[in-house]
Amino acid sequence: MELLEAIAARRSVRRYQVRPVARETIEGLIRTATLAPSASNVQPWAFGVIEDGGMLSEISDRAKAYLLAALEQTPALEHYRAPLSDPTFDIFYQAPALVGIYATAESAFATGDCSMAAYTLMLAAREQGLGTCWIGFAIAYLNAPEAKASLGVPAAYQAVSALVLGYPDGAYPTPTPRNAPEVVFWREG
Repeated sequence: MELLEAIAARRSVRRYQVRPVARETIEGLIRTATLAPSASNVQPWAFGVIEDGGMLSEISDRAKAYLLAALEQTPALEHYRAPLSDPTFDIFYQAPALVGIYATAESAFATGDCSMAAYTLMLAAREQGLGTCWIGFAIAYLNAPEAKASLGVPAAYQAVSALVLGYPDGAYPTPTPRNAPEVVFWREG
């Protein structure tokens, strides 16, 4: 698959096969993610991988409870109350693996750098026939002191991205139409 094809075809996958992704494949995707650009070449990222389904289910439940408790402070999430309250809703969509990307450095650009690493991983996964989905619901909990302590993440690190990874169950989602880009300025010589 060519790069432009992978970019055009990448979509969030929310249904996964039960089969695991080989450790070597995940390690290769992480190595590829580190090829992303970073401001001043700081490379402010660290990765965490969870392949334990029971642990993923437990983290899903804790993340939902964490978000529900914070709904009053984050009214933009209010429309998610129903799914977050549903005990059968798994924020990780029963994916066999979760890759967390953490900002390790005090840098004004670490969030952007780690986001580029996440997108690089997502494109590399798509090229290999794997599906991914960025799980924003997990970020607040992964940044909670209790979650960091239980996972062995240094307290100063900040979760930027949580990507589920696996083999899509069924057809890969079809590309959705994109809005035309809004160009707010274009100045020529």
